[in-house]
Amino acid sequence: MTCAHHKDGRCTNALALPLYGDRPSAGICRRCEHYEGPDRGLGDTVKRVARATGVERVVKRVSGNGCGCQKRRESLNDAMPYSENG
Repeated sequence: MTCAHHKDGRCTNALALPLYGDRPSAGICRRCEHYEGPDRGLGDTVKRVARATGVERVVKRVSGNGCGCQKRRESLNDAMPYSENG
């Protein structure tokens, strides 16, 4: 899987750099909340649908950033990962 922010072996996301550095491990990339690329599992799909329908914006407005969305995303990705090979 390839993140849109991963170029020539380095992370280029300005939000992720202070957290993980410019050369995060594969494990960090797998869990990064700033990941943008093909869905890695069910959690990414749920996030994409929530963002597209406006649900994500409403939840963040009501609960702030402490909604637990990232932990839920990771848990769903771990429980139902998609194959990297298609």
